[in-house]
Amino acid sequence: MIKNFLVVAFSVFTLFAAPYAYAGHGPKEEPKEEVPAEPEIGYYTIKEITTNLANLNPRDRLHYIQIKVGLMLEDSRDAAIIADIEPLLKDIILTILGNKEFSQVATNEARERIRVECREKILSTLKDKFGKNIVSDVLFLSYLYQ
Repeated sequence: MIKNFLVVAFSVFTLFAAPYAYAGHGPKEEPKEEVPAEPEIGYYTIKEITTNLANLNPRDRLHYIQIKVGLMLEDSRDAAIIADIEPLLKDIILTILGNKEFSQVATNEARERIRVECREKILSTLKDKFGKNIVSDVLFLSYLYQ
């Protein structure tokens, strides 16, 4: 009786354990090549930039402008590149803003002209430096002048 019980128990154990014993021993799949992920649009924010505006008349009051800039990236994976060259980008923006007089920044149309000028200069600089478009647009997240 014990012998029959042991035979039945061994048979049941073998029946349920056999598939697990052979798991992973079937035909091997070829490793799939990693397909690069499609680029996703990303954003990079440059913290507030404040600079004095050009003043041709020394008797005029001094004016300043403060902006916060967002860069729309072609590929969010390029954010590290932008972080490395952020000082260069700030210099481009400061140079453009520092050459403007108060009357050249004080309207919505002027704001748009400055944004486009910054965009064009940044795009051309990055294209020359890296040979590809990293930034697709320049956004002014805040724009204050006094």
